[in-house]
Amino acid sequence: MVEYDRWVAVLIVGGGPGGFAVARGYREAGGGGTVLLISADEHPPYARPPLTKDYLRGESEAADLPLADEDWYRENAVELRLGIPVLGIDADRKRAQLADGSTVGYERLALVTGSSPIPLPIPGADLPGLVYVRDRHSGEALRGLAQAADRVAVIGSGFIGCEAAASLARRGVEVVLITDEAMPHSVRLGEDAGARIAEWLRAEGVELILQDGAAALRRTGDSFEVELASGRSLLANGVVSGSGARPNLALAKSAGLNIDNGGVVTDAELRTSDPAIWAAGDIAYAHNPTAGRHLRVEHWGEADAMGEIVGANLAGEHRRWAGAPGFWSTIGDHELKYSAWGDGFDRADLVEGPEGWAVWYSRDGSVVGVLAENWDASYKRGQSLIERGAPLAEALDSHQGRK
Repeated sequence: MVEYDRWVAVLIVGGGPGGFAVARGYREAGGGGTVLLISADEHPPYARPPLTKDYLRGESEAADLPLADEDWYRENAVELRLGIPVLGIDADRKRAQLADGSTVGYERLALVTGSSPIPLPIPGADLPGLVYVRDRHSGEALRGLAQAADRVAVIGSGFIGCEAAASLARRGVEVVLITDEAMPHSVRLGEDAGARIAEWLRAEGVELILQDGAAALRRTGDSFEVELASGRSLLANGVVSGSGARPNLALAKSAGLNIDNGGVVTDAELRTSDPAIWAAGDIAYAHNPTAGRHLRVEHWGEADAMGEIVGANLAGEHRRWAGAPGFWSTIGDHELKYSAWGDGFDRADLVEGPEGWAVWYSRDGSVVGVLAENWDASYKRGQSLIERGAPLAEALDSHQGRK
């Protein structure tokens, strides 16, 4: 009895940077089996960070977004099936059920299903025209606001919110950023970093409404009325949410994989509780041997790094995810590089450099993170210090002009 319509050696579910990195890593490590990448997105894997940065500012175009051209997929024998969601995974039969009614059998499976935006927890969170930033569709909607809106409200002061606010302001849009934080990023990055990011946003012309989150959204003709927790209201032609994202775990659950702390539990080689299934990117709650514990990281750079590891391991290698997670963000003209274990700090020290600055994060006297603006040496050195749990004094003693 035929239990599936076709069979592949490697099935990749997810068309983000992590899914692409799995395919690339597999071929670069000498993997010779058939590879099928299935994505609910109708576009081949593309870069997502530009959607709130250079693509939104009009400095790059849609043709610049793909991670590889058609020739790469052909030359590397990687088949794409786009715009077709996978509905479920039968791990016992090693079979994926697709939305078009077909089934695919696999020898090994990589789940790289990413995240979806968290709806704002307020009335009006599902109003038409509200932009939740995540994919090409939202990227096009953002560009539409840049061209047609006079005033845009951005809700949330995370990296996506700050990037989008600065880029929209560059396009001549009046932008107001709304956050319940005392300063943008102050909870995650500390008061010093938050104050500097606030300065950058104000320099771009972004109005900041601090410690006063959005409480409700309503449509008023062609505009949105944003009601704030303080009772104040404001009008905007468009609203952008940077309210965070949650990992897409439905397929992992259908496969019966172990789930903990909001992610798919994996070992250091990113293999799940099913020996034929690996997980990478936003959905992975992966053991990091350097940290000595499981971590969940939701950044595109780590999705790429994890995907590369999964691809190599699918080809028979035994690579481990052992480095300190890190990523970059650009707010206006300012590039931030951040590396941290991601589970908090009890002290943040700002250090001024000749060209930029850095914040060293520590807990119980050991370095657990670094944030650097225009100071690559501190960022690179910081990752090494984080990975070996170096004393904070070692980081600070190498700098002059400590603050």
